Amino acid sequence: MTKLGRTTLLWMIPLNLVLVAWIWIGRIIFGVGGWFFLIFLVSIVPVVLIALILTTTLAFTQDGRPRSLTRVQAWAQVFTWLGLFGFGAFCPDFGDTEDSHISLLTQVFGQTDAMLDVSYTLVSGFALLTFGAYVVLLGALVFGRRAEDATMDA
Repeated sequence: MTKLGRTTLLWMIPLNLVLVAWIWIGRIIFGVGGWFFLIFLVSIVPVVLIALILTTTLAFTQDGRPRSLTRVQAWAQVFTWLGLFGFGAFCPDFGDTEDSHISLLTQVFGQTDAMLDVSYTLVSGFALLTFGAYVVLLGALVFGRRAEDATMDA
């Protein structure tokens, strides 16, 4: 058991819930609100919520006491959180008016096409980071369980 593995496991439920809310409505804190509020509610939020419930359930039902994540599982979870945070922070949004295509970066550095391009690039990068880290996390949790089941059968 590592300290990182134990701490990460204990923070899984609260941080997963906070980050699901963050990718849904976190941009509003910075004055970036628009149609993605509704679009994400019926598209991204349910998928991310189900995915995080799956990995959290797998993590908490692993054998061993005290419960803990392995080093690979813990780092994959941390990078998943980082990706979700970045996606929620930098995702541009749009509205019904002509100049309503904004993001956190356009709020800070001015509404230019260059800042929107940077926002889209960052969001794409964070989305890829989230997906990749999540696949590693899911694989580590599933294959870790298989290894435990194989040792029990022997």
